[in-house]
Amino acid sequence: MVRRVSALVTVRLGNDLRSLLRLMSMSVDSLRQRLASGESTDREFIELEGAIDSAFRIGRELIALGEPSPGVRSVVDINELVAQLEGVLTRVLGPEIRLTLRLEATNPIVQAEAVQLEWAFLNLAANSRDAMPNGGSFVVHTTSVDRTVGVPARTQRFIRITVSDTGRGLFGDARSRAFDPFFSTKDGGAGLGLTSVATIVRTFQGWLHIESDGSGTRLHIHLPVLSATSR
Repeated sequence: MVRRVSALVTVRLGNDLRSLLRLMSMSVDSLRQRLASGESTDREFIELEGAIDSAFRIGRELIALGEPSPGVRSVVDINELVAQLEGVLTRVLGPEIRLTLRLEATNPIVQAEAVQLEWAFLNLAANSRDAMPNGGSFVVHTTSVDRTVGVPARTQRFIRITVSDTGRGLFGDARSRAFDPFFSTKDGGAGLGLTSVATIVRTFQGWLHIESDGSGTRLHIHLPVLSATSR
């Protein structure tokens, strides 16, 4: 199911990217003509800058949705990865949102691709920023938990990463469809942020669920800890 969703999303993103490239090409032609005639080019520059920003976003989403092969996965320390992202997350969130890191997981080692996980965290930060236009709080909290899995049942250690914000929250249909491709609560179009995050987490044998109410939204990500013998 995850692969089918990824293929669908990739095709849609590819079409969107082609449309943006066509728009950029037309904007360049218009700029060339206006510059030659001495006319104002403000509108064309604004359109071109917007198209370039969107193209970069789509390119990052396509990279994130490409399922990593086992050969490129490595040992990742989740606490270390999040700590290294602190500066970038702060810039993504902006000055009105307070970032807090609570890195409390013990032995937080997973087998994954760091670039994919970084993209997931940045995507979640961007979503939370949009949900808090008047400022608020964004927290990344890591803990270690044991869960019963498999048949026969056995206990396995997981890293739980809880990403929470104090935004407006998701309710009803929005919460139940949060991970659906192209579903968004934003005006002006559909998004793919949570879809790509879910795809990344499941690729690395993890799972996630969302809680949301009037106090904000909490996304819980679980990734299996890499045993010492497997490192």
